Amino acid sequence: MLISTAFKIFLVIQCSIQRYHVADAFAQEDEADYINNFATLIKDSYSAPLPRDLKSTCKSQYQAGVSTVKSITNSMFSSDLQVFCGTDSICTIPTGFTVTMNSNLSLAALVIHGSLVWNDMSQSSSDQWLCAGYIAVDGGQFNMNLTTKQGYIYMKNNGLKHSTIQTRAFGAFNAGKIHVSGRPLARTWSLLSEKAVYGMTYIRLLHKPEDMGWRIGDRIVIAPTTDGSKGDAEEYTIGGFQTGNTIKLMDRDGTATGIISSFFQSKTLYTGENMSALMQAEVINLARNIIITGDDFQHVNCVNDVANGKPPDHIQADHCSCWDSIRRTQCTVGLHTAALGSGSVLSLQHTRIEKCGQRGILGKYCVHLHLLKSCPECKIIGNAFEYGQQRGTAIHGTHLATVENNVYNDIRGATIYVEDGNEMYNRILYNVGICPWAKPGEKKGCAVPGTDNGQADTTLNQAGIWGLGFTNYVIGNRFANNYNGMLYQEQGFPNGRGHVDGLECPSFQHLGRLEGNTFHGCGRFGTYVLASVFPKKTDRSIEKNGLPTLATCKEWTATGEDNGLPATFMHNIDYDNVFVGQYNAGDLQYRFHTSVHNQNLIYWKETKNFQDGCSAHIADSFYEAGNLALPGGHGAFILENMIFNNRVHFESSHHCNVGVTGILCMPTYVFVNMKWTGTFSDDFSMLKWGPNNGAMFTLGPDDEKNLSGNKLFPAGFCSIVNPYWTYLLALDNGAACLNSNGVANLLGQDPAKFAKKYDGGAIFCKKPVRRLEIFSFNQNAGNNRDMRLELWQHGDLISSVTLKYFQIGDRKQGYSATVIPGLGHKYRLSMADGGNVSPDWIIEFSDPIFGNRWKRDEIDLTVVGRSCHYPVHSQHDRRYIWSGDNYLQVKGRGACTSFPDMAPVNCRSQPKLSNVEECPDKCPNGCTNGYCDCATGECLCNPGFSGVNCMIDTCAAAKCVNGNCAARYLGGDLQVTNKPCVCMEGWYGDRCDTTSAPPPPPELEPTCLNGCNYYTDSDISGGNLAVVQTSNAKACCAACHANPACNSWVLATICFLKSGTQRNHRPGIISGIKCSAVTDSSTAAPVTPPSITNSCDGRCKGQYPYGCNASFQTGYCNAGGGCSYSAMAGAAWCCFKGC
Repeated sequence: MLISTAFKIFLVIQCSIQRYHVADAFAQEDEADYINNFATLIKDSYSAPLPRDLKSTCKSQYQAGVSTVKSITNSMFSSDLQVFCGTDSICTIPTGFTVTMNSNLSLAALVIHGSLVWNDMSQSSSDQWLCAGYIAVDGGQFNMNLTTKQGYIYMKNNGLKHSTIQTRAFGAFNAGKIHVSGRPLARTWSLLSEKAVYGMTYIRLLHKPEDMGWRIGDRIVIAPTTDGSKGDAEEYTIGGFQTGNTIKLMDRDGTATGIISSFFQSKTLYTGENMSALMQAEVINLARNIIITGDDFQHVNCVNDVANGKPPDHIQADHCSCWDSIRRTQCTVGLHTAALGSGSVLSLQHTRIEKCGQRGILGKYCVHLHLLKSCPECKIIGNAFEYGQQRGTAIHGTHLATVENNVYNDIRGATIYVEDGNEMYNRILYNVGICPWAKPGEKKGCAVPGTDNGQADTTLNQAGIWGLGFTNYVIGNRFANNYNGMLYQEQGFPNGRGHVDGLECPSFQHLGRLEGNTFHGCGRFGTYVLASVFPKKTDRSIEKNGLPTLATCKEWTATGEDNGLPATFMHNIDYDNVFVGQYNAGDLQYRFHTSVHNQNLIYWKETKNFQDGCSAHIADSFYEAGNLALPGGHGAFILENMIFNNRVHFESSHHCNVGVTGILCMPTYVFVNMKWTGTFSDDFSMLKWGPNNGAMFTLGPDDEKNLSGNKLFPAGFCSIVNPYWTYLLALDNGAACLNSNGVANLLGQDPAKFAKKYDGGAIFCKKPVRRLEIFSFNQNAGNNRDMRLELWQHGDLISSVTLKYFQIGDRKQGYSATVIPGLGHKYRLSMADGGNVSPDWIIEFSDPIFGNRWKRDEIDLTVVGRSCHYPVHSQHDRRYIWSGDNYLQVKGRGACTSFPDMAPVNCRSQPKLSNVEECPDKCPNGCTNGYCDCATGECLCNPGFSGVNCMIDTCAAAKCVNGNCAARYLGGDLQVTNKPCVCMEGWYGDRCDTTSAPPPPPELEPTCLNGCNYYTDSDISGGNLAVVQTSNAKACCAACHANPACNSWVLATICFLKSGTQRNHRPGIISGIKCSAVTDSSTAAPVTPPSITNSCDGRCKGQYPYGCNASFQTGYCNAGGGCSYSAMAGAAWCCFKGC
């Protein structure tokens, strides 16, 4: 009863979750709140401790008014440079001269036309630092490479401003080059191999920490695994290593034992061949031996450059400029690093960048690759980004850069930002971005106000990855607890932005390789494509700086065929988000997609038939526990080779007729080779009908017999349509279709309960159904007329239906009907009064994919006032009708016209969609275990492969027998040594080669934290006292302590206060019982020994508790090592407790 009640309350809460979360964090105009609460926002933010002499020499040494400029005349050591320049001058290294870093160096500022060299050989002490107000690499080179020693680059807040890179900057321009490289880590992150729960003092990882290069004393952060941006990360110091990839935890300061005070999930799910969901908390290492840091953030007042409106970009980039409409009055200034202009390079590898970003000043981010054009030398690899106030890594007007294996924590705004829309073929690979703060909490998530892009940074749509240009490689990244995981946003920027505004067509860009990414715990979307994305064939290229000839940005070819360029998102994982998907998108396929426990497993407003005439919209994918918010057209929406697990709900014509969304709300949802697993309750509603009596669900032609039935389609029926279309009940003397009551009676089910499953009722047909749509012109609410569709059979009129006029926006207007194809009956279409149908109106029947993939649909159709070829079929003319957001620009096309049919397509000879761009001329010898980068002709390794010629197979050592390799999308070449395989259901072991389930781990002795003992997978019986609106276990515990009658609590989406203390096993539930220890103590609560009510010796493995958990009220075991905590029937089971 508890879970049922909780689920109902959960649904109520989720209905308003979007509005709720938007109000929780910073909007653009919330700068005052941000400034006033800044001390709270940063009180737990971390910056690395500094050497004492660095702190005393450089920290907060304000030097406004410095004007002395000194230039060396010969190469020298930094110790000599310090003497020559002193600490209060701007020191210049001219072209042809080199400074070698052999000592600490403190300057007012440093300008490099020549070169600076800093390495382990040159550095004379174990740690060494360079500090300055800015470091301007103007045509010169800054080369730093430390692998055994510690180095610091410290940016002073001393008031100095460079004319190009401005204040507190470490930047290269005029073809200057910065190369900084620290001690490399084999891996910068891993995943929990076992869940970490309240009271634990250790964690276990997939990879061996020592092999990753992690060390005692390193600082790590564990990502939250709660849903909906409601989690908080936890940070620890590595206190030691033990067997089994175990890390002993110390607190952040390394002075006491670290105690887990939350719940961090570690669960894997086999979702198909080569498909695995690693729903395991990320653990990132934030320690590096090179630290780029500086003075604390400072709020500076803005300059009122523009009386009203937005300040020009060049002004916003120069200083803090007021912006009235978003109430920007101050900027928050830390350090920033950058490379500016073609020929310049910024390469940062295995460093730590902190206190970075200048909120409100354009282009001042932790890392900014600015208008570099082609920059394959730009490599942002293996770094730790933390404590930033305006974005993490920005790729801006730059191509071929690598952003790989970086970890991000506590970065406000977008974590990785692809800025203007012309960026191409950048490699964004295997990064992890954690928003460590709960959005509803005091830190307000990772939103930040007052930037130039409120969509990417504020409570509107703060994102882990934000991109306007997505012809890039985005592979193997993981983002946790952000408001959106990945946001590809065309909306608001239809022609590009910034330097290429008016020169781009983002809606039509071909998509790069988006593969193997994981987005979880997001308060809005995991995967998110905002607005209109309809990839087309254009002439964009790196040689053209990513800009198309605008004349090539066309919806149709010269002869009216669809100019689409189909693409696919592959092997991406979305879980515990509110939404997954997009607004309007076509020629975009989700393939090998895993969507689990999202409120909306897919969210799609409008789409179209694929340009290739063959592809499915969602294919080879696994969806579990949530709603499919399906689009309101246009055409046949194909779901192929899908597995639907547990409670899955289908919402037809989602968002149709809301604003201008939808196309007559009459799509055809076609299920090809669908499979249902898991459990569904009989009273669970499985679908929701949309407006205009629209949408239909039908099985693919190969599945139409449906002899066995499935959870959605009763046996013998292959189509489900809206109950409005009762005229179909007359076909074949009532044998072709039945209403809900008829089917319920046929199945022996209660008619009312059966109808509830189908949103109050439906019509079920034993034949396929298709759409018949008529697009009209020049009608409106005041002058429209209805139409009439008659059904004839054996020469008799057997039924008819009125087609009501329907309009969305301006041009999306007309009529729609559900029809059954076949030539054993006839249809007659006329105006309601029997009059002629306008020759200008466009008639569409069915969709070409049916003829291309199976057999064309045919219908005997008479249209009054029009001449229709016999039979009207699915391959009729479709030219100029629909290709995305540009539609219905012509009249009198479609069926029942003289225009030729569409060209035939043989889908059997057409390969399935791939996310690899084809360019065989660039890699004529092919690529082994890789794919050709069409920009460079270089072979890039497929996920799971690395090394020279991609010859290292990371998965080879796993030798998974009945499962998938866990390492495939984790990057690098280090093997997973703890749980290397994700097993198929029923298989266990490191190689998934045994059917014997391992015994469950013993329950930890509870630790009293914050006045409660915490338990996972545990419910508490009886004694309901109150409901508390929180999803936070610690808040639930506090609420229990505030209620004298409360002894315990249960957290199931919201908090239930209880009087009882009897625990029961209930997967997925967290509970707690009051304890008397002081807050945050590690005192163990007394544990009452379980009573043995029956001996199962000889019937189960070993002795009591037979490898099972004895702390629950009921316990059953069997000889195979199985355990159950609820009553089990059958001779194989033996009750050892609670019998």
